[in-house]
Amino acid sequence: MIISYENLSLAVTKILLHCGETEENAAITADNMCRADARGIATHGSYLLTPIWERCKAKQLTLPTRAVLSMDNGAVAIVDGADGLGAVAGDLAIKTAMEKAKTYGVSAVLIKNTNNIGCLAYYTEKAAKNGMIVIMSCNAAAAMAPWGSAEAFLGTNPLAIASYTGSEQLFSADMAMSIVARGKIRKAARDGVAIPNNWATDEQGNFTTDPNAALKGVLLPAGEAKGSAIALAVDIISGILSGASYAPDLKSFHSTDGKTGVGASLIVIDIEKFQSKKTFAEKITGYLKKVKDLKKAKGFDEIKIPGEIEYFKEKQNMEKGIFLDDNAAAAINEILKTIGADPLHGKQ
Repeated sequence: MIISYENLSLAVTKILLHCGETEENAAITADNMCRADARGIATHGSYLLTPIWERCKAKQLTLPTRAVLSMDNGAVAIVDGADGLGAVAGDLAIKTAMEKAKTYGVSAVLIKNTNNIGCLAYYTEKAAKNGMIVIMSCNAAAAMAPWGSAEAFLGTNPLAIASYTGSEQLFSADMAMSIVARGKIRKAARDGVAIPNNWATDEQGNFTTDPNAALKGVLLPAGEAKGSAIALAVDIISGILSGASYAPDLKSFHSTDGKTGVGASLIVIDIEKFQSKKTFAEKITGYLKKVKDLKKAKGFDEIKIPGEIEYFKEKQNMEKGIFLDDNAAAAINEILKTIGADPLHGKQ
């Protein structure tokens, strides 16, 4: 199904309002989800309505979301997400971090007691568009084994870095510390398709192409020991330092086993405090052009800058419509039917 951003956002908003969210918070979350779908990152998009719906029915999500600053001290702060929607806590955190960076040059804002916050690039790019460099991380329920282990201890613990470039297209990297985000394995399981044999192991520690077996086993860290080290660091900063849950204490957002306790961290740098944005933009533009102009490796006809593929995909899909696969559209329509709302209809 191809659906416009406006219609998809309206459907998401209706469901969130029915769940007890405020109009403002529902709009924030809908934009977060729909832009993820537009970027082709369905695992962080409107698909998340299903676990939100299930958690609300199980009374394991506190709506409306009442995210607040539980600590505010100069250049640093902590956002308490109040066990509500992660997008709302993330929105408060990035706005706070940007304001503080403009005052102090550098800011650090942590998040605790929240839930799935969606694509980290959604937040980092907000600040990068305003002349900043941003580093963001988030922990998650145990699904990945530290390098050398055969037991799940860490989440996929994504890390995102975005930078102002002086143009609409940013430098924007957003990546899980596992070889692949667990959401892609869940999607493969829903679609009934096999996965590559280097993504995960089964319960016995054997490499598997069966997504259902992989979901019972463990993910493998990207870059082996290097990805494992970064994932551990993410848990230390986003979990331990923020006061959130960490390692196996985190609960999966996709089950109803209790509060997830997710934590996140934002470090924001205001470029103007170091050099003019104009000077920086000229330097980074030239830098990225040199990267693009490098000799191509065998099998490559273009060198992509981090975030480039998602940027053009979002730009195109915001104009032409957002693709939802049959399973995703059916899941949303089932909830819409339950609340007495009109179903999604694709663009003609």
